[in-house]
Amino acid sequence: MVNDVYEKRIEIPSTCQVTLSDKTITVKGPKGTLERTFPEPYAHIKMEGSEFVASTDVARKRSRALVGTIVAHVRNMLVGVQHGYEYQLKVVYSHFPISVEVKGRDVVVKNLIGERGLRKTRLIGDVEAKVTEEDITITGIDIEQVAQSAANIQNATRLRKKDRRVFLDGIYVSRKRKGEVQKSVV
Repeated sequence: MVNDVYEKRIEIPSTCQVTLSDKTITVKGPKGTLERTFPEPYAHIKMEGSEFVASTDVARKRSRALVGTIVAHVRNMLVGVQHGYEYQLKVVYSHFPISVEVKGRDVVVKNLIGERGLRKTRLIGDVEAKVTEEDITITGIDIEQVAQSAANIQNATRLRKKDRRVFLDGIYVSRKRKGEVQKSVV
């Protein structure tokens, strides 16, 4: 049986610098630096000029999927250091107004369906959160940290043992964006 080499390539933009040390990839861009290690034994990663190449010589579906996963992670890192990521969450309530505050690295939710206690969650990594009256905006360069922070906030306000069709109060992810917000001129 002949093993074919399966590979995928990504063109590196001129605004980014990618360095490869053993199985660790470092991506530097205008917004910051991201680093990730891929210790998989069947995947081979290398730089060829201005292209990133991930390949495998094992003819199995799992190994080919691994190559696609590595390429997707590197592509997300390139987008993050160039433009960044932004998640917007919407604060929804019907009777008791929910108040949200950012205290250091914690997000504190008060008065959810009239509860006296606080619900807290922690922001992950180097993300920033801005709170307005009805919106929470989470921004950062690592998509995994931004998405996990938004999911933690949404999960902190999840109501248990109540009918979700009646009790809609909570904080929900409403929009996901890549890049800076375009300001419209009126």
